[in-house]
Amino acid sequence: MTNSSTQNTSSHPCSPLLSFVIAVVFYVLQAYAVGQQPDLRPFVSEESVADGSSAGKIAIKYATDFNWAVAIKDDFNTPGPKTTQLQRCPPGVFGNEPEYWIYISGAGEPEAAKVTGGSCQGAGQPGTLTFTTTHPHPAGYRISSASSGLQEASIAARWANQIAPNYRDGGKVVAPPVEFKIFAPVSFLTGNQTIDFSGSMFECWISNDACIKIGRESNQSFTFNVTLLNPRGRPTQLHGRQPMIAVYGQKTRVVNLVTMSGVKLGKDVHGTFGTYLSVIGDQAFLLDGVDSGIGQGLECTPAFCGTLIIAPGPFGHPSNAAVGWIKHAQISLQCQGNGIDWQSGNTLRLSDSILQGYSQFGLRGGTARGGYGTIMMENIYMEDTGSCPNPQGNIGGAGVIMQGSKLSFRGGEGPSGHMPQFAKTGATRYEYFLVARHPKYGASNPLYAGFAMTNGTDSITVTTSDVPGADTFDLLRVLSRGGRMEAPNGTGAFLIAAKIPRATACSNGVCTFNDPQKPLANYSVALPTYFPKLDFWPGALVLATNGDSESVLGTATAILSDLNGYSLGNETNTAGSTAPVVVSEQCLTTHGSPLWMSCFTGALPPSVLYDQNALVLASKAANDGGLMTNLKGRINLSVSGSGPSHFITLVDSNFAKTAASFANRPANDANDTFIGYDQGGSAPSSIGLSFGAPKSISNYIAGVGDGKTWKERLTAKEKTFAVPVVIENGSTLTVGGGTPISEMKVYSATAPSTLVPAQSCSDINKSAGGLTPGEHVLSITPPKPLGNLVLNAYAGDSGTVILHFCNPSTATVGTPPGLYTFLVVR
Repeated sequence: MTNSSTQNTSSHPCSPLLSFVIAVVFYVLQAYAVGQQPDLRPFVSEESVADGSSAGKIAIKYATDFNWAVAIKDDFNTPGPKTTQLQRCPPGVFGNEPEYWIYISGAGEPEAAKVTGGSCQGAGQPGTLTFTTTHPHPAGYRISSASSGLQEASIAARWANQIAPNYRDGGKVVAPPVEFKIFAPVSFLTGNQTIDFSGSMFECWISNDACIKIGRESNQSFTFNVTLLNPRGRPTQLHGRQPMIAVYGQKTRVVNLVTMSGVKLGKDVHGTFGTYLSVIGDQAFLLDGVDSGIGQGLECTPAFCGTLIIAPGPFGHPSNAAVGWIKHAQISLQCQGNGIDWQSGNTLRLSDSILQGYSQFGLRGGTARGGYGTIMMENIYMEDTGSCPNPQGNIGGAGVIMQGSKLSFRGGEGPSGHMPQFAKTGATRYEYFLVARHPKYGASNPLYAGFAMTNGTDSITVTTSDVPGADTFDLLRVLSRGGRMEAPNGTGAFLIAAKIPRATACSNGVCTFNDPQKPLANYSVALPTYFPKLDFWPGALVLATNGDSESVLGTATAILSDLNGYSLGNETNTAGSTAPVVVSEQCLTTHGSPLWMSCFTGALPPSVLYDQNALVLASKAANDGGLMTNLKGRINLSVSGSGPSHFITLVDSNFAKTAASFANRPANDANDTFIGYDQGGSAPSSIGLSFGAPKSISNYIAGVGDGKTWKERLTAKEKTFAVPVVIENGSTLTVGGGTPISEMKVYSATAPSTLVPAQSCSDINKSAGGLTPGEHVLSITPPKPLGNLVLNAYAGDSGTVILHFCNPSTATVGTPPGLYTFLVVR
């Protein structure tokens, strides 16, 4: 095809200006002819760009200088492959550019077409462009830049350096402060290039692709070091879900991204994006500054709620997975979407930023789509007041959701989320939990689901997010008293309903249950063996797994430090008591699922928080199979030095002295309660362990330490035993300076009646099994009263006792027949 609509008028000195005026007038007439408002932004004619009269020939390329348009008279009435001839190919217009689009408009339905070939080389010389149309275009149409000159300016800004003349990169593109219309994806493929949007804005008239692309999707290592300055885009699509900017290149820098409200498409209806920034393949991505407060252009409905910044992953596909740094972000979503969804499986660092006003979650990350997935958050102001309704229903909002891997949250306010409230009829507070059951793995940790304020009557509807891997659910409830809650544990009256089928309870991501407020049934909370993947769950911090499993190793963990608050808030985790999943420098108060937190010192003083948090440590697994015995302890003080001293001061009787002393280690006091050592030096074999308390030291067996049911107690006055005292065989007992006693035992012997003459004594030898010579008989009990007889006993030969009867009377007396028992001391 040939272009017969243009003529070479370069011989006339005023021809560029005349051609430009003719082109503008022609465009205006065409626009009115088809009932459209004309776009009076200047287009650059073929002649002007060819003879160098525009600013496009200088080092900095201005996008408006490249917004070309050409009237075409070729027959485009039949859709399909087309090749058109341009008398002068404008700068930046190349037939062999891998991602270059034109826009066909003016007659027929406008459309963008991707250039797939042609001889144009952007040098003002004649050439062709090849593309395919999908709509018919009657006479009167034109072809033009599909990006208002942005794409062409980027291509024209390239230059070849002397060292590598075949490699073209660099340059700077300026988008002057006007409004650009973009009808096809603008792909910035030139490395080491800066595109400055300061003061300008672009409208994205694209329904199925990103508006701006950095790098090449098919080769994510092709483009390096592209910088976007102050990009500001406006969505135009009804229920649009496409990104504004998609990043495939490496070491991309986006500075001061600004969001905009969408084009008004009807009453209270505006165009939307699915996300403003999608980081797909960049392993050194930086976003420095974002402001979401100027406008909210995200699609957020029950069917789809967009996220401002995403890294969709999956890890390693097709070749790279995003690694990102985000700082100085002002992400205030005003209930119109979510904050950040980092699913690339590689690390993200978010720092010095605000994250608030999200519809469902502030940040979600982890390894659900593979990889490593560590998230670091530093100096973040995070706020979720609960004022933003979740578009899916009354299922709450989450601050940070981690699906496996590790979160580090250092400094600032947060994490922050809110739990749903299911009733507001009274002053009694119920706390609800959901146990998810997997057909293979078993039961989950009780997942904290929300609360109700009730008067105790009428049924309560409880709604939760879905757990797709479960097949049934158990709904549990406990009372909260004085703002304190003990999550379901052990066996107790917790159960509202058991084994509720997921198939009947859940639909479109939400599960619905009913609490009739009838008496609760007994329920035994099992140690979790099912560790579910949670795509969403409410709470300030949600620590879930990267995929349904029976291993606690997949559960995410969090390290919290230097937080401004003293409370973690509402939390949900899948590990429960099987593993510590939160490590915090300060012990934070929590409200939610059973949680093992490892912390060191209270965030609040004891005068405010009476029951300070515990430092919880485990020695070994309960089901260790008898392996790894005789280990040293989890608390190991290593060396002692010379004593006496205390190892552990359990209760300090003079803490004011301790606080006032260097290193908080003053001399100990008599009224301290302690575990220590009262003898020994540097040699570990010399240590003598000691215990001390000001009033008593008591030992309990199967007791709670109530001060009453002790089995042994030492006071300043006495040592009291409440159980029999046994000295093991081979040991002795010495009282005062007496002879050591090694055994005390009761023996017995059976003897018939024997006559003892008057005023004489008689010995009777009887068998006494076990008695040995040298044992001493302390006392003997006859079978009946002896009357006038006197009885002693002593050991005879082995196994024999000699009963020695004496009769001091003047008449013969018979001994009582029967069983004689006697106490023997060795």
